[in-house]
Amino acid sequence: MTARVGVIVNARAGKDLRRLVAHAAAPNDATRIADLRRIISGAHGAGADEVVVAVDAHGLVERAVAGIDAPVELLDVATDGTANDTVRAAERMRDAAVGALVVSGGDGTHRDVARGWRDAPMVARAAGTNNAFPQAIDPTIAGMAAGLVVSSAQPLEDFTAYRSLVIDIDIEGAAHDLALVNVAVVRDDFAGSGSLWRIDGVDEVFAAIAEPWTIGPSALAGVVAPTSRSDDRGVLLDLDVDAPQRITAPLAPGRFVDAGLRSVSVVEAGQPVAVRGPARFAVDGELGGGLRSEEWASMTIRRDGPHIIDIRRTFSIAVRQGRFYTDPSRTD
Repeated sequence: MTARVGVIVNARAGKDLRRLVAHAAAPNDATRIADLRRIISGAHGAGADEVVVAVDAHGLVERAVAGIDAPVELLDVATDGTANDTVRAAERMRDAAVGALVVSGGDGTHRDVARGWRDAPMVARAAGTNNAFPQAIDPTIAGMAAGLVVSSAQPLEDFTAYRSLVIDIDIEGAAHDLALVNVAVVRDDFAGSGSLWRIDGVDEVFAAIAEPWTIGPSALAGVVAPTSRSDDRGVLLDLDVDAPQRITAPLAPGRFVDAGLRSVSVVEAGQPVAVRGPARFAVDGELGGGLRSEEWASMTIRRDGPHIIDIRRTFSIAVRQGRFYTDPSRTD
């Protein structure tokens, strides 16, 4: 069976309004191209037979693979420059029997991958704005980790740290959307912005990741009721601008907010949280659909999301297997 690594790079990641109103530089195309080349090199160097890369609407992938002397398949996905490009790419990667994905982007990119391939085995590499879900990983190492996984005879479970929590959003009983990090319930129009860059108008925050060292709405939950990524529960904040209890956290890189806290609750996996309209949902930092007046929705955390590949564990297994050296004197 061909050992195939898939790569999804979001050319738009890290270029949204939150960086413009905060103190964070946006990555350029040259950086994205260089990172992609290093991911491909790492995957092949660690044993992948083939690397499958989804094309993008900006043509970065074609520029990145030009001149690479290794098997690379360009996955021709119908692109329109929206988040659905990533969703379609993930669906195609799943159907192409890719053994592991390297996803390079922010929280929104990884969420879009999960929308297309909910239980994808992935190396989640931070290259976006808030990056609460993915981790900072060198592109070469990210590619190598995926290459080691797909070229090993051991089961995927040996290389994974955990399966991610997912917040499912159902409106009137029908599946609507999902989040990997948090859902903010917004009672404001945010002047048509596509990103959540201020906290006024946010009524509730439901966080699957609540870590005080993250950036974004989850940081608000993390400084009040921190949880581990292996905990089967989430944190629900009920916010009120006039509440005497105050919490402070970075909502975007370098941009701090002060929020009034009415109450905080720990919500176990499988326990639905009800929301009544009118409201909009900001899902993993991106404003999306909402509820009409008197319409109802439920938010439920489940542990059935992507399999997150553990970098240290993967390399430890490879070292024990002698994947990186050859000793001619050994006879065993």
